[in-house]
Amino acid sequence: MRRQTTLAALGVAAFTLALRIPTLSEPRWYYDEAVFTTIAWATSKGMTLYVGVFDLQPPGIFWLYRLLLALGGLEHHFVVQLGVSVFVLATALLTFAIARRVVELWPATLAGLLTGFALSLPLLDGDLLNVELGASPFFLAALLLAFSRRWPAVFASGLLLGVALAFRPSFVVDCVAVLVPLLSTGRRELRVVMLGLGVLVTLAIALWGLWLEGSLAAYFNVVAPTDRLYLVNGNRGTLFPVVVRLAIFGAVAAVGLIRAKTTGGRLMALWLPASIAGATLTPKGYVHFVHETIPPLALGLAMLVGRYRLRWLTAPGAAIALVLCAYAVVVVPPMQVAVMTHRVPLELWDSIGSDPNYYVNWFAYASGAKSYDEYAAWFWDVAPRERELTRLRGLAPASGRLQVIGPQPWLYIESGLLPATPYLNTTDLWVPTAKEETRSRLRGGCADVVVAPTQLIKWQDDLRFAGYVPVGGTPWPTFVAATHRSCD
Repeated sequence: MRRQTTLAALGVAAFTLALRIPTLSEPRWYYDEAVFTTIAWATSKGMTLYVGVFDLQPPGIFWLYRLLLALGGLEHHFVVQLGVSVFVLATALLTFAIARRVVELWPATLAGLLTGFALSLPLLDGDLLNVELGASPFFLAALLLAFSRRWPAVFASGLLLGVALAFRPSFVVDCVAVLVPLLSTGRRELRVVMLGLGVLVTLAIALWGLWLEGSLAAYFNVVAPTDRLYLVNGNRGTLFPVVVRLAIFGAVAAVGLIRAKTTGGRLMALWLPASIAGATLTPKGYVHFVHETIPPLALGLAMLVGRYRLRWLTAPGAAIALVLCAYAVVVVPPMQVAVMTHRVPLELWDSIGSDPNYYVNWFAYASGAKSYDEYAAWFWDVAPRERELTRLRGLAPASGRLQVIGPQPWLYIESGLLPATPYLNTTDLWVPTAKEETRSRLRGGCADVVVAPTQLIKWQDDLRFAGYVPVGGTPWPTFVAATHRSCD
């Protein structure tokens, strides 16, 4: 049986890696990855996280991108794409390992295959390293270790849970699933204490890291209130829809727990509704939010179809059902919020993988019909960004500062110009004082160059006030400061 389990794990790994081949050649194009990469790069240059350069995510994702940049991600985006594949592979294998604890080999294998399949689809943002995918392997490893009877393993489980929370705090809801293995064996009080101690140790280390960076005060005084504002905004100005969703999922979990007869049943009774609840705390229609729910969805579907004899014939149906369930997690909660608040539902943010030409474009490159530049130009804004960079590199000194008005943070890292304000994008200024701070810095001429792919009209008066001069030969409106000023 051990040999069969090893072969099944190797099959899950090979299947997942084969599906991910088209994603390895992707160029830099995705907005969130641009933010994470730019902030990691800027902090490596001495800027302070959350103070000199800002985003509302916890620090885990920025520390991960610092590591990827140290491994060569600054020069080669392949390093980041390879990192995505490592995280997806770990998630698929850990899902298989957890499933093997509660079900037979075939449904456990199917759970791993379904996880690798769903998280390798550009349709579900499986080609992108975002916070949910960053947290998933750590949470799953913690859940797996919680099955151990040895208290050091349980302590390590708590450490890993803390790491997951440092990437994505919504996983605190998923943590209720850990109670199933944690309380399934003797000395329960000690096991709970050891797990809690592990979580506290990791969070203490994370806070210490923020303190060393000079970011701790800003995290509590700026990031935490901004995250709450983001939560309220995602629910259209009220937290009542969140309370209703949590109550519904809590009731579903309670009923499932009462009816469950096995460890696997109890695990799914808590894990599946908890993961959906966590993923939908801010139902803003971003497809990558669903990554949090993929492993329990895959395991639940595998347990369901694993009862049938024609196993391999049920697998394609399970894969289709997984994608449909994933999209339901993204689409239904915004509709619930819209009904409860009498507002128009927030739009679904389609993935680039929703375009079938994603694979057509890659195959043309892989077969030699397209050069890499032609392949890369298919992705959003890559071609105009390259033209902008050709002109931009000669407009400011090496120590100059850049301000982008609009969603193009890649311009910072690719031009080598540090941000002139803490806010990389002026279209989503979540910090209440961010708009006035950005306006003040622009009027003070703190940016040597300003590029405005969008929303120029909102900031044009500020540029005129500071005497910025427009330049030609760029695809996006571009301005240079009349004189170089330092606002540090």
